[in-house]
This record gives sequence, C-alpha cells and structure tokens, in this order.
Amino acid sequence: MAEDAQDAGPEKPDELGWLLPGQRVAPAEALRRIQALCSARPDLFAAMFLVLATHQDLPKDMLAAAIKQFRTDLDAYTRDDVSSLLTAIWNGGRSGFDAVLRTRAGAPKKGAAGLSWVRE
Repeated sequence: MAEDAQDAGPEKPDELGWLLPGQRVAPAEALRRIQALCSARPDLFAAMFLVLATHQDLPKDMLAAAIKQFRTDLDAYTRDDVSSLLTAIWNGGRSGFDAVLRTRAGAPKKGAAGLSWVRE
C-alpha cells in the first residue's frame, strides 16, 4: 500500500489546502472564491453558510461586505445586517438565520401582501 503512494508520481499540491485553518490567502483570491460560492448556490442561506465555513479566519464584517457584492438579494440590507446573518448562521443554523432575517428592516414581508387593509 505504501508502495502505491510512491508510484503515484510527484506529489500534487493539495487543491483543498486553502480550507485548512491558518491558511492565508490574498484578498483578490478570497473574493474570487466568495464570488464562485455565491453564484454556485441560489439559496441565500446555503451560499452564506458555504462562505462562512470556508473563510472562517476572515472577520464577519469583511465577509459581509464581500457577500453583498455578489448577492443582489442582499441589496436592501446593510453590512451590519449581513454580518448579523453570518453570526446567526454560525450560532443558530438555518433557524437562527431565518429568525434574524425576519427582524431586519429590508426583509420581505410575508402574509400581509394580499391584504390591502393591513398596515405595515
């Protein structure tokens, strides 16, 4: 078995090495990766979760600014709102994310859209 590893040829750089803790990456490379993750997942929670999971060493306010650049569904939210969503994902998963999303001023309102007599 050890011989098979030696016969595999020269060692290739680990394609996922950038995910390991303590790995530093240039800001341009981080933005490229964040853009790819944001565009690969149409679901906002999934995209934000992936970015957070793969860029844990970056401060949440920086991640929030980067994510806002690539997600038009966050245009109505401030960077602080997006940072709060990242914290909610980290601490409360999907249910925490949904709870914080509902409390934000730019959040789409549900339920009263068809009721003209309901004041928001």
